[in-house]
Amino acid sequence: MRFLTSALIAEGNSDDRFLPFLLRRVLEDVCGTEFADSVDVDAVTALRGGARPSTVPEIIELVRGHRGEFHLVFVHRDQDGNTDRVNREWIGPLLGAWDPGWPERLIPVIPIRKTEAWVLADGDALRDVLGVRWTDTELGVPARPRDVERIPEPKDPIGRLVRRLARPIDDFYEELAESISLDVLRTVPSFAAVRDRTTSALAQLGYRR
Repeated sequence: MRFLTSALIAEGNSDDRFLPFLLRRVLEDVCGTEFADSVDVDAVTALRGGARPSTVPEIIELVRGHRGEFHLVFVHRDQDGNTDRVNREWIGPLLGAWDPGWPERLIPVIPIRKTEAWVLADGDALRDVLGVRWTDTELGVPARPRDVERIPEPKDPIGRLVRRLARPIDDFYEELAESISLDVLRTVPSFAAVRDRTTSALAQLGYRR
């Protein structure tokens, strides 16, 4: 039995209530279908340097401060539809600052818009977790899951749900993360990219059958 530990450095506090649980399911899925099924996947630990999003130097210091504790480090940043800016100001500097000799493997988690778009990918999961019978249109779920990344501001349909429910949507984030179909999410390009990066990182670490 091999043990797998991982951490997440997310952009916002609300992301810490959703992404760690979803990413653990990704790890379990990848290990169970493509690698050794005798991998014990630990919970994904949320690391945070403060209330605001961490800068690249702060991310590097967080990783250094936890040296040797994790096999994988997921680092999340919403792209907000601005690929060039995020690549120039964040991804490029982060990859440049990451020491290739470190044992931890870096996995960028970069939704094309916002993480909330992934929440809108699976109407059945939303209905089940929220306890409603609303149609996909009423929920803000597009006909094709991959089209969640075409929604200019995913927080808008989330906001409408919040008003109808009279409860914060992040009250449901953990349960949604455990319920959303991974097969549905794999049709969303930015999520599929995270899964592919995870598979590659685990292969580099020797988690093969």
